[in-house]
Amino acid sequence: MKSDKRALFFTLLFTMVCMVLQAQSLQVEGTVISKSDGEPIIGATVLEKGTTNGTITDFDGKFSLSVKQGAEITISYVGFKSQTLKAKGVLKVILEEDSEMLQEVVVTGYTTQRKADLTGSVAVVSTESLKTTSDTDPMRALQGKVAGMTITGNGSPSGTATVRIRGIGSFNSSQDPLYVIDGVPTNMSLNSLNTNDIESMQVLKDAASASIYGSRASNGVIIITTKKGKKADKVKVDFSANLTAQFYTSQSLMDVCNSSEYATAMAQAALNDGLDPVSYASNYGLNLNAASGTPITVWNPSTSQYVNYTVNGLYDGYINSKKTMRYSDTDWLDEISRVGFSQNYDFSLSHANDKHSTMFSLGYKKNNGILKYTDFENISARMNSSYNVNKYITVGENFTVTYTSQVDCAPMENALKMAPIVPVYEEDGTTFSGPVGGMSDRQNPLREQYQNKDNALNYWRLFGNGYVDIKPFKGFVFRSNFGLDFYNSFINAMTHTYHSDIVNNDIAKTTLSNKNEVNWTWSNTINYNFNVASKHDINVLLGAELSKQSSIDFSAYSEGYALEDVDYMWPNAATGVMKNTGAKVGYRLASFFGKVDYNYDDFILASFTIRRDGSSRFGKGNRWGTFPAATLGLRLSKLLKANWMDDWKVRLSWGQTGNQAIDNNAQFGLYVVDYGLDRVTSTAYDLYLQGSGTFPSGYRATQLANPDLKWESATQYNIGTDFAFLNNSLYGTIDGYIKDVDDMLINPAYLGAIGEGGASWLNGPSLRNWGMEFSLGYRKSLACGLGLDINANVDFFRNKVTYLPATTTGSYAHTSKENLVESGMPYGSSVGYVVEGIFQNQAEVDASGQANARVGGLKYADLDGNGIITSDDQDWIYNPVPAFSYGLNIALNYKNFDLSMFWQGVYDQDVYNNQKAQTDFWSITDAGSNKGSRLLGAWNTNNTGSTIPALTTNNTADEGRASSYYVENGSYLKLRNLQVGYTVPASFLSKFKMTSARIYLSGQNLLTIKSKSLTCPDPENPNWNYPLATSVSFVSVLSSISFLTLMKS
Repeated sequence: MKSDKRALFFTLLFTMVCMVLQAQSLQVEGTVISKSDGEPIIGATVLEKGTTNGTITDFDGKFSLSVKQGAEITISYVGFKSQTLKAKGVLKVILEEDSEMLQEVVVTGYTTQRKADLTGSVAVVSTESLKTTSDTDPMRALQGKVAGMTITGNGSPSGTATVRIRGIGSFNSSQDPLYVIDGVPTNMSLNSLNTNDIESMQVLKDAASASIYGSRASNGVIIITTKKGKKADKVKVDFSANLTAQFYTSQSLMDVCNSSEYATAMAQAALNDGLDPVSYASNYGLNLNAASGTPITVWNPSTSQYVNYTVNGLYDGYINSKKTMRYSDTDWLDEISRVGFSQNYDFSLSHANDKHSTMFSLGYKKNNGILKYTDFENISARMNSSYNVNKYITVGENFTVTYTSQVDCAPMENALKMAPIVPVYEEDGTTFSGPVGGMSDRQNPLREQYQNKDNALNYWRLFGNGYVDIKPFKGFVFRSNFGLDFYNSFINAMTHTYHSDIVNNDIAKTTLSNKNEVNWTWSNTINYNFNVASKHDINVLLGAELSKQSSIDFSAYSEGYALEDVDYMWPNAATGVMKNTGAKVGYRLASFFGKVDYNYDDFILASFTIRRDGSSRFGKGNRWGTFPAATLGLRLSKLLKANWMDDWKVRLSWGQTGNQAIDNNAQFGLYVVDYGLDRVTSTAYDLYLQGSGTFPSGYRATQLANPDLKWESATQYNIGTDFAFLNNSLYGTIDGYIKDVDDMLINPAYLGAIGEGGASWLNGPSLRNWGMEFSLGYRKSLACGLGLDINANVDFFRNKVTYLPATTTGSYAHTSKENLVESGMPYGSSVGYVVEGIFQNQAEVDASGQANARVGGLKYADLDGNGIITSDDQDWIYNPVPAFSYGLNIALNYKNFDLSMFWQGVYDQDVYNNQKAQTDFWSITDAGSNKGSRLLGAWNTNNTGSTIPALTTNNTADEGRASSYYVENGSYLKLRNLQVGYTVPASFLSKFKMTSARIYLSGQNLLTIKSKSLTCPDPENPNWNYPLATSVSFVSVLSSISFLTLMKS
């Protein structure tokens, strides 16, 4: 009985607890459907607001979630507007499509178009990565992010990038894409453009998309649209700040010898050649038998044992006879570099309503370069406004003015090669030291930088446009647009006197240069959009355009200054030689163009474009070129109508573009005045029978005329597909293309036998590029509140020279058996000798047939089998085209935190490692200069397993010749960017009348994974360029403030 009562008691207690819990929680059952078609949405995120409690909808769009009483739940899905509702037992949620996302409009050339309706190969670039970059050139931030677009740069403070779209476009004429900023074409650098002003960026990759720009579009087009004022009740104020530290790491710097290693390599080279190392080292200011100093140990092959030496300065611890330079252990790379800091500040005011739109912005960039005494500073101001005069007429303007000052220097090669035994300063602590004895006449790299610090290149740039739109009736717009790009630069480059032992300059000199360039473009277009029978949408574009470029250069050289001061060293103060030069060049371009876009019920998409350009750069009979294009697209998702298929489009395109990016005087014969001392050294004539001295006149031809010069043309075929599945969660693009370039404009090397003025511009080679591009992305908001967006791209291209005129085949890489066309090798390939290994003994040397071969030296392959190594044994050794390139971007966000990383790489790419001449050999470039520490492991009779040739004091075997020894695998994977950010909650910001703010920490070039066989530090820099720096952006804050609200409060 007691047990029954106890059971009843616990049953009642359990029931009461369940009732209480039930009263505190609520079970929500619901369905999520799409407003447009009433279909259930699969995988929508359902989240209890303010918590991580959530779930996702099933295949029927249904969900079940237990939440607290009175809670709110948020329902979201990619491509739809999110909804937040009060929780109740049963919910039916109808999500509306985000029209802004679906109707995204992109600029494609003189007009706009829905992104979904594009039928050409157009990459729409996310500008999010630009907002957080510290690069001075916005293009550098896009490296690896657009399939088919290759971007390279160096560590220069000015930060300019080299951009290539879909491979090699030409041999000698420009390969740069055309940039169009707010309708104004330009080929100038973008480092004077305020990155924060960029609203959108499109890359027109195929000819069908780019042909509307005709002759300037052969290498692709990059369209940049800047920000405008957006409709709001209040004036909007935006401010951002970015502070970045930049520095070199071991992943980008060559490992060079210190003083003891330098002396060791020197002594080893001498012993290998049977020379007395003590006597040899004395040529370079060293005493290897010093009473005190640095001990070294070197292998002596003649005695097969190690020898000990003590190293110090030859002259009682000094390396020069004047005893002003003490034997040192200088790290020259450390001496010329520092931690560089860059600062970016941006401020803008904007407002818009139905009557007007206005935006004003200010930007400031300051980059104290990693190399001492280098600097880049830029100030920009932009005004963008439009005004509706009435319902028919709108006028507007968008102008930017920038001032830039940059001090650049290139001491890197001297820093890597200057002997470490040389001190930075002489004993007085102020005079810069220099090379001594038998060393090369190399400049002290720190003195180079210091004396260059006042040689700033200063330039102003004004670019922008003004326009008027007339809209007399619906769908019809006439626009007259005048664009201007004005550039004015000035530099007074001073060369100071100096005395550094064997390297001296006794004459102070200056070169004052001024350049003025004006580019203007006046375009008039008519756009007419209309519908026929409701389902046929047609847009017609007609236009005419005039462009003119004018450039004036002036330069004045002067020498002999009594006072070496930045305020004194001007041409009027010079007492010595003075020379002035100047030039004016330019060209004109007249264009007529048209385009028709057709859309049938969002199913059939087509367009036809034609442009006719006339250029003054060609002769009268060849000035005009015609560039047509056509595209066709089918939206297959309209036919298939699968629930999981949001969009699937296939497209075909064909188009022709031109290239006229050559010298303005390319068609003409050119001559220069050539006065000389006799008939042998010049073309001057002894008109007065002087017999000697300077003859009074003479002209020499420098270029032969070619009135038949004509357009270079490119024909491109493209097939592609765009898709978005699973409610736009999975999306991507695939493109394949073939690009044929004909009548290529070249300026080939010529044989001396041709005689005076043999240089000439010609039409000649043909080239074929082909390749594929893949982009794939996935974005999702998980039930736990975690959002992710992952996208990747892979692309590859190949090229082949398909035709070379017989007169030019010798001007390009070739073997004795085949030229570029016959070999099928890509343009840029190189020939050289194939290295089989190292000669291990004299018997191998004697049997090799290789002139001046040596034991421990490089062994070249006898490819023709005749027993003698000659130029006929050269083969193709270097291919500049990688197997493929790729990029991977991962972005995560959780509540107010976000994390993103971007990886970029190339696979199976040859690099020609020119640094090997300095890291593996003592005497290829100049004996006595510093070397890479790799050569300490060079071959000798006690180290016969080494693959590095034995050191020698003379390069008698000519081992610096082009060979496979210098070709290495340049594959790499780099962590280009890693960023952690925090978005300050809006509820907190509202207390300060602010609408948004974000703080982040980011790093660039943090990690490089490269091939184990690569011997240079960075596969992107196998030469003597600026090393690529690692950087960390310590803090960046972006805020938006409702200005009028602040004023009222």
